[in-house]
Amino acid sequence: MFQQNVPRWQKQASQRGLTLEVILPHKLPLVVSDPTMLNQVLTGLMDQITHSLPPGSHIQVQVMLAGHQLKLQLQSQPKDEVEVASEKGARKVAKSSFATGLKSVGRLLMFQPETGSLSLNMSVTKNLFQALGGKLIVRQRPEQGEVLTIFLPLETRKLEE
Repeated sequence: MFQQNVPRWQKQASQRGLTLEVILPHKLPLVVSDPTMLNQVLTGLMDQITHSLPPGSHIQVQVMLAGHQLKLQLQSQPKDEVEVASEKGARKVAKSSFATGLKSVGRLLMFQPETGSLSLNMSVTKNLFQALGGKLIVRQRPEQGEVLTIFLPLETRKLEE
C-alpha cells in the first residue's frame, strides 16, 4: 500500500508547495486491516494535512515497528515559526497545526475555505482508525507543532507444530 500511495502523496504535497518525506523500514510487516478502507482513511488524512499547511511547509511521515503494531508518525514543520520568549531564552515554536483554517460543517465534516476541500473531522477519523483495529493520537508539541501518531495491528503468524 505504501509503495502505491507515497508517490501520489508526494505529488499532492508538491502541488501545494509542500515537501513530504516518508521514512519506511527496510521490511514492512503485514497490517491486519481492511486494505481498501485503510487506504481511503490514510489518503483522506494526507489530503487534510496537505490542504491545511501553508506553502513551504515540510511533512515527515515515519513508519516503524512498535511491539505488535505498526506506528506511523506524521509531523509537520511549518514554514512559519514564531519566536517565543521563555525563562531559558527565545525559542522557535511552530504556530500551525493540521487543522489550521478548517471550519466545521455539521458534526462530521470540516471545510477549508481557501481550497474548497472537505474532509472528515478528527473525531470521525479517530473512530475510523478504531474500526480498522488501530488508534490515532493527536498531540500538540510546542516546538514541533502537531504530531499525529497512528498505531495499526500487525499480522501475527502462529507457527504450526
